[in-house]
Amino acid sequence: MMTIELFLRGRAEHKQRIADRLLHDLITEDSAPESVLAAARALTHVVVHEPPVWATGGADEQPRYLVRLTVPGSWNNNEFGAYVIPRITRSIAEFEEDPDRLYRDPHCVVQIVGLREHSVGTLGQVTTSTEITKLMTEEFRASGEHREAPEGSVVDPVCGMAVDLATATITVTHEGTTYAFCAPVCRKVFVEENAIGA
Repeated sequence: MMTIELFLRGRAEHKQRIADRLLHDLITEDSAPESVLAAARALTHVVVHEPPVWATGGADEQPRYLVRLTVPGSWNNNEFGAYVIPRITRSIAEFEEDPDRLYRDPHCVVQIVGLREHSVGTLGQVTTSTEITKLMTEEFRASGEHREAPEGSVVDPVCGMAVDLATATITVTHEGTTYAFCAPVCRKVFVEENAIGA
């Protein structure tokens, strides 16, 4: 469950296209099942604002962008930031006459805000990061779909993504099998659902 707020100065004619691009580019992963991606998109909102007033340093009138990404706090870690910040910048840069400008000048600022647990809700109730993950992966987990992993990888049993076994740092052994996960929250769902002592 993400909220992406894009504040922009200039490029207002591209607001809808930029919003659609951000949604698509952030919720895309070749190894993830489409059912998980569709559920993640349904829980993600992109809102574009064009403030009537915007003050910032520098004399140039180039378009400026401020992106505030609000996510459950457990998602907000080094790997998440390293994943989303380049994708957001690249998505927005595609609408620039000079796409490299956003890599030379600090005219696209991305802020990731992590919400404390129990500070997010849907379905009329507080929703934890584990419950959000269950919502996003429910259809895949219920389908019983068996996905083949590329060589050297294993499939995360919760979300269906391929995880490189050689670099996997989030694992658990259950009934003699070692499972690898794409994120700590997927491991947490698996451990809870299988009543594994953490």
